[in-house]
Amino acid sequence: MLLSKVISIFKKFKQYEVDENKKISLDLILAETKPKLSLEDRIEWIQKLVKWIRNTDLFEADPEKIPATKLKYFFMVLERNPETKNSVAATLTLTLQELRSVEFFCEVGLPSQIGLIGELIDKMTTKFLPKKPIGQQLSELMITLFPDEEDVMWLKSLDEETLNKIISLFGNDDNSFPHLQSDMEDSLIYLTSQIVAIGLSPGIRKRIPHKKMKSLPFFYLSGKLNLYLKTRNENNPLLSQELMLEFSELLKESQATITEVYDHLDKFGVSTHIVFQLERMKLFLKRTNSLLEIVNSGHLSKTKISNFIAELVELNLSQRSALGIFSNNATLLSQKIIETNSHTGEHYIAKDRGEYWAMVWSAMGGGALTAMTVFMKNFLASLGLASFFYGAFATLNYAGSFLLIQFTGCTLATKQPAATAAALAEKLDGTENREAIESVTDEIILITRTQIAAVFGNLAAVIPAVIAVNFIDHFFNGTYIFSTEAAAHTMHMTDILGPSIIFAVFTGFLLWLSSVFAGWAGNWYSFHQLSYLISNNKKFKTVLTSDGAKKLAQILEHGITGIAGNISLGFLLGFLPELLKFIGIPLEVRHVTLSTGALAASIPTLGIEALKTPEFIRAAMGILMIGFLNLGVSFLLALTVAFRAKKISSHRKALIYRSVLKRFYQKPFSFFIPKSST
Repeated sequence: MLLSKVISIFKKFKQYEVDENKKISLDLILAETKPKLSLEDRIEWIQKLVKWIRNTDLFEADPEKIPATKLKYFFMVLERNPETKNSVAATLTLTLQELRSVEFFCEVGLPSQIGLIGELIDKMTTKFLPKKPIGQQLSELMITLFPDEEDVMWLKSLDEETLNKIISLFGNDDNSFPHLQSDMEDSLIYLTSQIVAIGLSPGIRKRIPHKKMKSLPFFYLSGKLNLYLKTRNENNPLLSQELMLEFSELLKESQATITEVYDHLDKFGVSTHIVFQLERMKLFLKRTNSLLEIVNSGHLSKTKISNFIAELVELNLSQRSALGIFSNNATLLSQKIIETNSHTGEHYIAKDRGEYWAMVWSAMGGGALTAMTVFMKNFLASLGLASFFYGAFATLNYAGSFLLIQFTGCTLATKQPAATAAALAEKLDGTENREAIESVTDEIILITRTQIAAVFGNLAAVIPAVIAVNFIDHFFNGTYIFSTEAAAHTMHMTDILGPSIIFAVFTGFLLWLSSVFAGWAGNWYSFHQLSYLISNNKKFKTVLTSDGAKKLAQILEHGITGIAGNISLGFLLGFLPELLKFIGIPLEVRHVTLSTGALAASIPTLGIEALKTPEFIRAAMGILMIGFLNLGVSFLLALTVAFRAKKISSHRKALIYRSVLKRFYQKPFSFFIPKSST
């Protein structure tokens, strides 16, 4: 019995799919036209008609032009059949008269939630819920009729003659739809109230410098709109037109004020919530202007209505994508993160021979300090701790080591790529002339050369450091720090034929992720004005003295990105792999400096003969590949995000890539060693 019901349901589902996708000829659609049908049946008939118009399966060459061509054919058929034309016109007119349009004018394509998170959740939830019934809502009907991006193109491309014919089907008398004018006026009132609420909210108002509330354009919008609508309905055309111009000017001033808020965010830090509110207000302002043009025209302008509908379809498609909403509102934050990281990245670019060797010595200091991290990691592994505690102590080991490298002024090579990629992106001004491309190429050469110097310095110091500590321990205790099993396991861990390549890519991703967190922390610090709060806090001033509080604020202001990046990287390298193992994802980290130090530390245990074995040769090759992937993945991810945030065109990127390859062919050694004259 149950099986038969399941089969019946499956058959009905398949039949529904067939019915939805089957094609119906125009003759059959027109034959079903009956103005006396119920609203639901008339709406279903309109859906069939528009589906026939939009169907482009037979014309794949230029699909966006086909609906316009089919519309012309549709009107040619109606001209030959006056009775059918009258029936179609009556059906469309009656349907439009019965549909409510307020939501269509002021909600379609606009954010419905007051926060970014709420909007994202709403859009993701909508994807899984059954579609809303159309009912009496014009908004739901329009969303159903025009669901694709191609609809925007053909709606905008309709010529004046076709538009006239479409409007004629709804009657030439503007008084046929008095509710449309009323609904547009109600929509203007709603949109204006939203603009006022956002514009006068604390998050926006506090970021408009040196302006009192009564001097803000938002303050007067509602009052001016009410006066305009009142005089318009009282048939006072001169005063109505004057008030409309004043209202339009206030809308322009509101748009200019949004630019001021963006300038403030760019200077003092970004909040995605505030950016989302600004984007909402920009959309509300644009919709208000569009509706105002239609309302003030005195009649339903054919071209304006066509463009307005196309605009609504386009906005609805962009707002329907949760990923698109997040991407649009995270752009400014991405730019701020890139800007923050670029300041750090400038420190990592050696521009002359002196800075080049300074980078080598700084990296050697970082490599020597990393040797302690290698031995501490081996010690923790030998304790046999539970995964949670091992991850926690590994995090402390990594983070502590990275912070020590930062505070001693040393360098860790793998911290550079994400920062230098951001610094490179900051220099891309959008031009595509030869001089600009050559300048960017010069910068890439400097970055590559400095990166190689840092890697060389790290490895040149970590190898002798771990070997020296091993021999010192052997001199006093008679044993090496790594056991035979640990040494053999270390060599296996970096084998190029093993999973170390995958782990190196994963580590490169983590290196980039820590730079994102570092940039976010710098933005968060600036946005909340923590330097000002710390230097003026009574408790800090009492404990540290006034000068001490200011000094602490300065230290944090210049070092917060590094501190946040090092702590986050320590967590990502130490704790995250243990967490992934717990849920069944066996990913490990392979960091070039740490892996090199561990491999070097295993040599005293295994003996000098191990250097001749195939296992060691494969492990050494694995180290080279780990270094390349650590740096390459981190740099490419950071550069990709930077290119997108800076909106660098594909053409410009191609020019840069070609220029770099050409320079490498002409002067390959310039990528490795600076000239004595530079």
